[in-house]
Amino acid sequence: MWTKDHCVLNVNGQKAYIRKERLPQLKQVDGIVFDCDGVLVDIRDSYNKAISKTVVYILEALTGAKVPERLVSNEVIFLFRKTGGFNNDWDTVYGILMFVLSSLPDNYKAVLKKQTEKNSVQQAPFERLSTIKKAVKKEFRNDFLGDAFFDDAFCDLKEFTNLLDASGTASIDKNLTERATLNEGSMAFYDVLKGFLHPSAEVGRSIIATVFEEFFQGAKLFVQTFGVQPSFNKGSGMIENEKLIVQPEVFEKLASLLGEKRLGIASGSRIKPAKYVLGDLIGKFNPKAVVFLETAEEAERKLSREKVVPVNLKKPVPYSLLKAAEGFDELGCILYVGDSVEDALMAKEASKTGKNFLFAGVYQYSGLADLVRDGFLEFGCDMVIPSVNDLPLVLETIRRGEIACRRSFKKNKRNRR
Repeated sequence: MWTKDHCVLNVNGQKAYIRKERLPQLKQVDGIVFDCDGVLVDIRDSYNKAISKTVVYILEALTGAKVPERLVSNEVIFLFRKTGGFNNDWDTVYGILMFVLSSLPDNYKAVLKKQTEKNSVQQAPFERLSTIKKAVKKEFRNDFLGDAFFDDAFCDLKEFTNLLDASGTASIDKNLTERATLNEGSMAFYDVLKGFLHPSAEVGRSIIATVFEEFFQGAKLFVQTFGVQPSFNKGSGMIENEKLIVQPEVFEKLASLLGEKRLGIASGSRIKPAKYVLGDLIGKFNPKAVVFLETAEEAERKLSREKVVPVNLKKPVPYSLLKAAEGFDELGCILYVGDSVEDALMAKEASKTGKNFLFAGVYQYSGLADLVRDGFLEFGCDMVIPSVNDLPLVLETIRRGEIACRRSFKKNKRNRR
């Protein structure tokens, strides 16, 4: 078991793990950068449900069938994120859709191919999907897919995720096209379907991106974020289900431990939704060390124009973490706190630049805590803790040199949620 490399601590009845060989470096941590979603904010009833709702909505439109929403489970989403290539939830939606739709019977593929080829990609996502939905409903009015098809497809999908890796959607396309090349019709269907869904295009052009963001953000915030009117969801969004994980006093404790302006954010989420949930707590971070998705996208566009080829700077590429670190004065050791293997990969890549980055994985608010914890331990993370709220206590204990593998710690009552 991987715990042989870690000291195991009891923290309020849960376990924290500290990699033994990293104790000297962890004592020297003088700056902390946080991921946002799953670390500072509980997203179990927001992002995951937005993935599920988006997949079901698009599948039902493209097949005319009733799709059980339970199939897009936390386990399925975790298996994608575990690969290290699916920090962007649009990519997870894309992977699920392309696998399930590639598993359709040949007569369904033929109809979908014919109908999608008729659609102009210049049409807005709502018009494109509505047109297909009407045509499919007419074509299959006497031939509906049953629950058995979707049960089998999602069962096979779980096994398929073992073939995926940190390249994300590229590994989806590689593995599915290898399978599709056995059938010329399937290959043609795959290419047409991919172009129709626009997996990598922006909101307002991509069906996946637009449906997801409307369901996640809700009508009002969607307009504020993207400057366009919603079509798929005129009501509230899944973001309303989000709750803060981090307790405000955590920032005060860390500031007293590290000094002022030593906290930052490197997140793959957008700034408006993040601020919507964090509220005034955003002021606890060094503004020069706060990096959200928009910063990475702007840098991607600039570099893509210069190099005349698409450039990807999203996780696990360490751009956002390195950019956040630039916002600090010269620091000796920066701890990045994340909730996924992709975050751990980013910290590892950032360390290759010659700077000292360590990684702490949090697992309590993942929805599949045991699996996430074990994944971090298998990866060999420097620190694995239940939640961000345990970080001050663990760091204080490390600094005092009081780490012992069977030592127990309890927080004062005033620090409990």
